[in-house]
Amino acid sequence: MQPEMPTELHVKVRLEDNSFWATVDEYPGVFAAGDSLDELRESLEEAIALYLAGPDEQPRPVNLVGFELQTPGEVPATAALEYA
Repeated sequence: MQPEMPTELHVKVRLEDNSFWATVDEYPGVFAAGDSLDELRESLEEAIALYLAGPDEQPRPVNLVGFELQTPGEVPATAALEYA
């Protein structure tokens, strides 16, 4: 059974040692890292896809829509989720 998909995600992003780290409030245990915000987005999409996949399922592509962060630091970001 797949977890319920929220219409909006609340992502907490931090900049530590020149890398971005993020967690997703709606999906406990989902975290990602990247050297840039683009890498972080890709890593988050992969982590969410793995979280949503069933135990014997191939992860389906996930697209974070509107994921933007203007100021690094411990700043929340939001994004809509498109799940193929």
